[in-house]
Amino acid sequence: MLGTLSLALVLSAGPIPPCAPELFRIGRSTNANEVVYLARRAPDGALDADDPMAAEWHMLAEDGHREGLNFIEKLLAYGFSVDPAPSGGGFVVTLKAKKDRPVRLTLRDGCPAATVTISGRPALLRRIFVQAEEGGGLIPSVAWADLEGVDPTTGAKITERVVPE
Repeated sequence: MLGTLSLALVLSAGPIPPCAPELFRIGRSTNANEVVYLARRAPDGALDADDPMAAEWHMLAEDGHREGLNFIEKLLAYGFSVDPAPSGGGFVVTLKAKKDRPVRLTLRDGCPAATVTISGRPALLRRIFVQAEEGGGLIPSVAWADLEGVDPTTGAKITERVVPE
């Protein structure tokens, strides 16, 4: 009886929508490898309250294998922090490389979504492309970064070029 009741409760909640875990990616001019940011979900379909987002390299310049970020990458370029949204519902993600542009991580129509302001408008973030310049130092500098997203209502593409000050 208990097993039937548990199954009935799971079924009454409805199926978890088939959603891709990918939120957005960061590519660079130095090679085809990209850092892909993924949503993590709890068994009930909600965003994982303890660890809602992960990042991994997709080594597209090689054989396409995946690997984690190293300590320096997490600390400086591709890392992020996640905090519960102050207004409730979702999380605020702060990218280490772009601290002045918070990303809101929520469920939209049951699927994970990363929303950010692009060109003064709310947009579902899809990609950041970084034009890097080798300056002789250990870490390349950023000449500019293109933010790419889509309007959450119309699906129209929204872009913005950001130049470091």
